[in-house]
Parts: sequence; structure tokens; C-alpha cells
Amino acid sequence: MSSEYRHRTITTTTLFAPRRWTWLVAKLGVYTGAGLAYGAIAAAVAGGALFGAVMLKGITLGLPTAMVAALLARIALTMAVYTLLGVAVGALLRNQVTALVVVGAYFYMIETVLMLVPGIKVLYPYLPGGATAALTGFTYLTDAVASQTGTSAAQLLSAPAGGGVLVGYAMIAAAIAVAAPLRRDIM
Repeated sequence: MSSEYRHRTITTTTLFAPRRWTWLVAKLGVYTGAGLAYGAIAAAVAGGALFGAVMLKGITLGLPTAMVAALLARIALTMAVYTLLGVAVGALLRNQVTALVVVGAYFYMIETVLMLVPGIKVLYPYLPGGATAALTGFTYLTDAVASQTGTSAAQLLSAPAGGGVLVGYAMIAAAIAVAAPLRRDIM
């Protein structure tokens, strides 16, 4: 989305469809579907590679097949939600580099620093990174911070609750992205 502002192609879109909310909602819907398709394809390829390697090596997985399939489905869902978040952030922050720096700094620095603060660590499960960790089951970051600080790991939400929190963030970001640019100039 921010590349359209950067390359000024947003002007053509706005002239063609002057009601910004209609094309932004359409873009959010299309990219959410594309993110879900991309996530499903990536999960299917990863699952196929995993099960193919297991069959070729003649070993058994440490997890039941149904649990691995459910994990891959949750990862595909996460891709769709993050695609929706990406479109929303791109609509709010017009500069591509700024959008990438803000998102990267938030996920790789700010959330990690917040986990280091003892009283604030309890909020981590309700932040996007914590909700993602709960949904996907990847607790590497919380475990690493806990081992480095000598404290207990942040208690994550259940996978459905983490998914609900993550979807909530995406819906809020999408609503703000639809409402905020309505009064902005294109140039």
C-alpha cells in the first residue's frame, strides 16, 4: 500500500474510485485472501517436505500428524492476519521505509524490551507478538528472554485466544486504516 504513495500510482486509483474507503476495504479483503492463500501454500509445502523427509528417512515424528497439520493451519491463518496488518500499516504510513522500520522495530525491539521489564511482562501475551506466539506455539523468544534474565517465561494465552487477540489487532488496524486516510491529500 505504501508503495502506491511512493510511486504516485495512488492518484490513478483515487481518480478512478474517489471513495477511498471502498477501494481500501476491497484491498484489505483481497490481500487477506492472498495472505491466506500464501500461508496455505507455504504450510502445505512445508508439511509436504516434512512428511516426505520423515518417510524417506523412515523415522517417526515426535508429534501426531493431526497436531502438525493443525499447527500448519494456524501458521497459514497467521499469514492472513499479518497480511491484513501490513495493508493497514501501509495505508497509515505512506513511506515504505518508515513502515518497515516501525514494524521491524516494534516486533524485534520494543516487544522484547517490554518483556525485560518485570511489571510489564504480564502484558506480553496481549501484544501482537505474544498473541502470535500463542497462536503458532513458537515460544522461543519468551523462553530465551526468561533464560537470559533468570525469570520465568511470560505465560502465553491459549492458541484460540491468541488468534482472537491477533485478529482483533488486525481489525482495529484495518478500521483505522479505512478511517484515517479519508481526509488526506493524495500528493
